[in-house]
Amino acid sequence: MTATAAPTQFWVPTPPGWVEIAAFDTDARAEAHWRDMIEPARPHLGDGPTDHLYVGLREARASVVGSGVTSAGVVVTEVDDEPAVWTFSTTIEHVASGEVNPVALVERAVGTAGTVERVEDITLVDGRTAVQAFLPRTPQTRLGRGHGAAAPRPTTPGKPPVERLGSCVVAVALPGRPHVLVLTTGSSPDPEHRPLLAHVVSAIAAGVHVGTEPPEGVAKASGVLPVDGSAGA
Repeated sequence: MTATAAPTQFWVPTPPGWVEIAAFDTDARAEAHWRDMIEPARPHLGDGPTDHLYVGLREARASVVGSGVTSAGVVVTEVDDEPAVWTFSTTIEHVASGEVNPVALVERAVGTAGTVERVEDITLVDGRTAVQAFLPRTPQTRLGRGHGAAAPRPTTPGKPPVERLGSCVVAVALPGRPHVLVLTTGSSPDPEHRPLLAHVVSAIAAGVHVGTEPPEGVAKASGVLPVDGSAGA
């Protein structure tokens, strides 16, 4: 009997407290995961914000269906003793042979989602060079809807959940696959969070791995989630 080879998968690193949105084959599995992750935080967040978070997760999941997003999730954290909800998504872009231009790829990926304010080269923890971009987003775009849906509900009646998101995008080639690029985006309803957000975005991008087994090193340190998708050579 011939042994069946293990499937090749994408492995996406997940920060502590990660609530996955996209990488489930059914809504029921997603809802069960959300309950497991969110209900323990209900006493801290309160009933209203917690119930709104469920609504936002459903809207975010609906917005990423068919969008090419490999993994998306939120992290409920604190900044200056105030609750904050950060949203992240990761996509895989296959580019044609020849010279790779990550800056152009970032600009193409964000499209009408926002105007790139600043682009810079950064060095990831494993030594690879990546491109990091900062931009604002609004709920009027698909990416803005996905990243803004889980934002806390404003106290002023009639206001949208978020008017402007501060976002950071990091693009880097997969190790050994120069024409397969990882694009990881993180967003916060408070643009002032972007410097903190950028550290998490770069860590996620650095840890994305393709293989038959979970990765070691950077990604393993934070926990990893296997997600469906064609790894592509």
